[in-house]
Amino acid sequence: MRIKLFLLLLTFSLIPLLVVSVISRQGIQDLGQVQSRNLRADMIKILTDEMHQSAKDSAKLVQQQAVSLEFALKAIGAEAEDVLNDPAEGSSEAYFDEDFNTKGRQPADFGPSPQYFVLNEKGQQKPSSISLEEPVFFCPKGKEYLKKDPDLARLSLLKPDFKSFFNEAGTALHRIYITLNSGLHMAYPGHGNYPANYDPRKRSWFTEAIRKGSIVWDKFVDASTGQQVYTISKPIRDRAGNTLGVVAIDIQLIELLRKEDLSSQWSSAIQAFVVGPVNTDDGVALSIWAEAGHKETNISWRTDLPNSARYLQSADKESMDKMIDSISRGKSGVMRMPYNGVNSVWSFAPFRGDGSYVLITPERVITRVPDRAAQQALSLSTNLYIAVGTASFFTLITVALVAFFGSRKIIKPLLVMTDAAEKISEGDLSIHVDVKTGDERETLANAFNHMIPKLQDHLRLSKSLELAQEVHTSLLPMESPHINGLDISGISISCDETGGDYFDYYTPPQTGGTGILLGDVTGHGVSAALLMTTGRAHLKHASGHVEPLYIRIEEVNKLLCSDIGETGRFMTLFCIEISPDNSTATYVRAGHDPATIYAPSSGEKRDLMGSPMLALGIFDESQYEEFNIELHEGEIIFIGTDGIWEARNTEDEMFGRERLDQLIFANAHRSAAEIQQEIIAAVYKFQNGMEQEDDITLVIIKVNEFNK
Repeated sequence: MRIKLFLLLLTFSLIPLLVVSVISRQGIQDLGQVQSRNLRADMIKILTDEMHQSAKDSAKLVQQQAVSLEFALKAIGAEAEDVLNDPAEGSSEAYFDEDFNTKGRQPADFGPSPQYFVLNEKGQQKPSSISLEEPVFFCPKGKEYLKKDPDLARLSLLKPDFKSFFNEAGTALHRIYITLNSGLHMAYPGHGNYPANYDPRKRSWFTEAIRKGSIVWDKFVDASTGQQVYTISKPIRDRAGNTLGVVAIDIQLIELLRKEDLSSQWSSAIQAFVVGPVNTDDGVALSIWAEAGHKETNISWRTDLPNSARYLQSADKESMDKMIDSISRGKSGVMRMPYNGVNSVWSFAPFRGDGSYVLITPERVITRVPDRAAQQALSLSTNLYIAVGTASFFTLITVALVAFFGSRKIIKPLLVMTDAAEKISEGDLSIHVDVKTGDERETLANAFNHMIPKLQDHLRLSKSLELAQEVHTSLLPMESPHINGLDISGISISCDETGGDYFDYYTPPQTGGTGILLGDVTGHGVSAALLMTTGRAHLKHASGHVEPLYIRIEEVNKLLCSDIGETGRFMTLFCIEISPDNSTATYVRAGHDPATIYAPSSGEKRDLMGSPMLALGIFDESQYEEFNIELHEGEIIFIGTDGIWEARNTEDEMFGRERLDQLIFANAHRSAAEIQQEIIAAVYKFQNGMEQEDDITLVIIKVNEFNK
C-alpha cells in the first residue's frame, strides 16, 4: 500500500512539473533569441548613426579648412597687390629655376623633403628637393629679359609672407605662387624641374581666374612633380582695377580627408572620398575628386587628368541611384550596399556646394561589436536555459524525495530561492541566497546569485545616465534675467540624455549691460556634453575679464584648442553684448549660424553675418572680429542652433528658416517665453512623431524700450 501511495503521489506531482519545465525552458530559449536579434539591430543602428555623424563632422571640418585656405589666398593676394603697386626699391638676390637645377648655385638649405616627390612612369615616388628659405623665379622661353624686370624686386618682398603662411598652413598646403601678365613667375617652396616649354599663363588656373575675375577651384597636375593637386587661384589688380596677374596656392585635398583620425576611430579598412555629381552618357554619376590612400601614377602636365573619369560605383545600382539623388540635392545620409564586392556601409554629407564627403566601411567593421554582444546575450539565455533545466531536474528529484520521505528539510532550499525570486520581482536586488548543501541545489543558488550583480550593473548604469542628465541641466540657466526694457527667454532640449548645446547670460564687467552667448558642440550625447562643460568653464572665466569681446573669444579659443587636441571636435559660438541702455549691441560670430533681428513694424529682418570666422577649438591662432549694431524699440533678436531648422518630418522635409521667420513675425506681439513655446511646439508638430536627431537650443530677446 505504501508503494502504491508513493507511486500515485509521484505520478500526480511529476506530470505537471514536467509540463511546466518543458514550457519554461522553451520560453527562455525563444526569449534569448529574440533579445539577441533586437540587441544586434539596435547596436547596428547606433553605430551607423555614429558613422553618419562622423561623415557630417568631417565634411564640416573640411569646409572650415577650405574657407580658411580661401581666406589665406585673399590675404596673400592683398599683400601682392600692395608690393606690385609700390615703386621698386633696389634689387634682391633671386634664384631662378636653372639655379635650382645647377649644383653649386642652389640655396644652402636645398634638399629632399618627404612631402614632395616626383612620380616616374611606373608611378613610383622619387624624393624631390626644395628650399624653404628661397622661392624660385621662372621666365617662359624667350622672356629672359624679365630677369631684370623691376617686378622681380617687388615680388621678392613677399618672401617673408610666403614663409609665414607656409609654416602655419599645415601639410595640406603644397605650393604658393604668383604669375604676372608678363610671364614672370614666383613659387614657394623653391624648386627646379620646370619643363622647357612651360608657360604658366597658358594653364587653366591662370586663364580661368583672369576670365572669371574671382576665386577659382580646380584640379591639375603639377608641372614639376607630376603630382595631382587642387589649385585655388584669383586675379590680382593694380589700384586702377587693371589685372596684373594671378596668385594661386596648390593643396593636397587628400590631406584634408582625416584618414588617420577615421582609421583610429573605426578601422584601417575605412575609405574616405570627396565626390561630386556629373552628367555622363549613362546618366548622373559620382566623380571622385579625392580619395584617401589612392596611389597616383605619373601623368603629363600637358594632358587632362585621367582620374577625372573615375567614378564611385556599386553593384547595387538602385541604392547607388538613391544616394546620387540625395547628394545632388545636398543631403546627408547612410546606406548599405556593396563596394568592390564587399557589403559595406556608406555615409555621406554635403561639402562645398555640389560636392559631398563619403565614408565607406565594410559591414563586418560595423557588425563586429553588435555580433559579439548578440552572441553574449544568446549565451546568457542559453546559460539561463541550462540553469532552469537543471533547476527543473533537481526540483523533480526533490518532489520525488519529498513524496517518499515527507521531509520539508529537503525542499527548504527551493523555497528559499523561490522567496528570493519573488523579492527580485518586487525590485529588491540586495537579496542573496545562502545555500550550503554541497549538491546541485547549491550550484543552482550560486547561478542565481551571479545573475543579481548583472541586474545591479544595469540599474547603476541607468541611474548614472539620470545623474548626468541632472548635471547637464544644472549647467544651463535656471531662469532668464530680468533686465529693464528687455524680455529674454532661453531653452535647450537635448536629443539624448545629455547634449552638446549651451547658452548662458552674464554681465560684461567693462561696459555693463547684458551678455548672451550660445554654443553648439559637434555631435551630441555624453562626449559632446563633456566638451560643452569644458567650453562653458572657459567662457564663464573669460566673461569676467575687462578686455574687448573679440579678445576674450580668442582667449577661450586658445584654451579650448589645448583641451581638445587632435580629437577633431570643435564648438561654434555666437556671443552678443547689449549696451546698458539697450540701444546698441556688440557681437562675435565664431563659425555659428548668424543671429537674426526681426522688425515687426516693417516686416523686415536682418541677419548678423559678420565675417567668416572659424569655430572654436580648430586653430589656436585663429583671430576674431567684433561688430557693432544699432537696436530699435520693438525689435526681436533670435539666436538658435540648427537643430530647429534642420528638424525633419516623415517626408524627410526640413523645418527651414522660412517657417521660423513666419512664426516669429506672427507671434511678435507675445512675450519672449510665449514665442519660444510656439517655436518648440511648431517643431514638434512638424516632426509628426519623428525622432529628434539634434539638440535644440534658442534664445529670444525682445527690445521693448530703451533705458533713458
